[in-house]
Amino acid sequence: MIGLKFIPLCAIAAAMLASCAKAPDNTELYQEIKSVDKLVLASMAITKTATMESSGWYTVGKRIAVYSYDSYMRAYIDLSELQMDDLVFDDRTKTVKVTLPPVVTELTGRDPEMHKVYDNIGILRSGIDAKERAEIKEKANASFKAEVEENPTFRRQLTDAAQRKARKYFETIFEANGYTATIDFKTSK
Repeated sequence: MIGLKFIPLCAIAAAMLASCAKAPDNTELYQEIKSVDKLVLASMAITKTATMESSGWYTVGKRIAVYSYDSYMRAYIDLSELQMDDLVFDDRTKTVKVTLPPVVTELTGRDPEMHKVYDNIGILRSGIDAKERAEIKEKANASFKAEVEENPTFRRQLTDAAQRKARKYFETIFEANGYTATIDFKTSK
């Protein structure tokens, strides 16, 4: 027969062993996430319209041409910047607080060819040649870059979309590993 004093001692010993048990090592999960490097979460195409018009007292007839092309932007998180202390695990409540690097947006390119939308070239005027189209495109591209820098709408839309996708993505990853995640983002430098 087991004495009554023995049962509490067993319970205390079991509690001590449980408290000494090693907490789960989340280093492997951290390394897996960090190894992704650039995680592209959102992209958009923005149509730019370029116009060229020439007429004057010294010329006969008009020369009007309108072209369009798409430029591309994307939003990503550079997970190589993730630090182990950006993941704060609470194994008791099975939660994790994740602080991700900031969302970065960048222009990634443009269509190589412009598409003619409209032209009105007078009978006595020459058509728009390849050199003029290239000049139109370069001016339009410079204007587009300035517009993107001055108007935060495009970057904000991409950043918002990327943050929504990142939250869902990382909540799913941590849920699959038994944790409920809270996702925040560092601010841009």
